[in-house]
Amino acid sequence: GVLGQMDCKLTGLETACFCTHRYKQHCTDFEVLPKERPILLPCRVKGCQCVSYEYVHINGSKAVSCQCKHTTTEHSETIGHQCKKCTHCTGYRSPFTCGCGQPGYPHVTLVETREERMAQGHPVGRAVPYAAMGGLTGYSSLVDGYLRLDPSVIGNACEQHTQ
Repeated sequence: GVLGQMDCKLTGLETACFCTHRYKQHCTDFEVLPKERPILLPCRVKGCQCVSYEYVHINGSKAVSCQCKHTTTEHSETIGHQCKKCTHCTGYRSPFTCGCGQPGYPHVTLVETREERMAQGHPVGRAVPYAAMGGLTGYSSLVDGYLRLDPSVIGNACEQHTQ
């Protein structure tokens, strides 16, 4: 999302990065959580130069093109995302407008701990019982932030499944 505003997307294990690899293909298993912020999640795919997972907006099933009309795959996965096809592009900048009403380019991918989110008064989800579930805690986890009717991001659970 845009810093200081709502969370637009909750990414899961299969959510694609700018480098085209999935979240689960990035280094997310830390024995000790880094003290530096932002937390960087480098890609583990051999040969990929992606320094950290970065969500890229999609339109349907395709990533949104840059203002230079080239796709994300035609831009470098390194910081700055320089275009490989043209010289006038200063780096990937999409004309896409997110569902939150903000342009795509000021959006950032934040990796925060539960404690950090709670300290800032941001919503947190329920603890996930199985790693295979990723960040899904209910149907509300599948919906963009601005569409969720439940501002807690936790979602309404059926009593029979939570006891």
